[in-house]
Amino acid sequence: MGDNADDTERDGSEYDDAEYEYSEYGDDGAGDGSAEVEAAYEADDEETVPRPPATPTDTDVFLDVPLLKVDEIDLDVEDLRAHVSLQAEVLDLLKLSVGADVSLGRVHLGISGVEAQAQLRVRLDNVAVIVNRVLTTVDRNPEILTELARGVSSAVRDVGGGAREAVGAVGQGAGQAVQDVGAGAGGAV
Repeated sequence: MGDNADDTERDGSEYDDAEYEYSEYGDDGAGDGSAEVEAAYEADDEETVPRPPATPTDTDVFLDVPLLKVDEIDLDVEDLRAHVSLQAEVLDLLKLSVGADVSLGRVHLGISGVEAQAQLRVRLDNVAVIVNRVLTTVDRNPEILTELARGVSSAVRDVGGGAREAVGAVGQGAGQAVQDVGAGAGGAV
């Protein structure tokens, strides 16, 4: 049994950064999209759009978990109730309805002894292209900023008017309270 190399337990050392071959995922520097992004920046035309992933290994977000070990998983469920309903009809060529109503009182999930190695790679090429497009659009159409400023100015005016009315109402209420206190004090003397 122990003679076969496949039967031996691995210790995870084959995934150390020094030995791990990232190039199998297309991360050897060639074809990483950086040349395309640079060309998009330099082109600066209306046709600059984010590129779709070319292959499954050329995705924008990539998560690789080559090693995952879990010693123990505990699942405790209290007050599990399930009601299953089945209705079947044959005439009119079969109608079948199935329903389930499930409720749980309390669920506790415990996981212990987790050992994992993971690599998360996020490519921001498309984000950079999108930001570049927005800035180019604003650069070519500065009236967009004027419209945004008008919207902010209007909102500030509305808030200021509301605050002015609220302060006026508070002032009137305070003045009335002072008059009432003064009248009460004058009546007491």
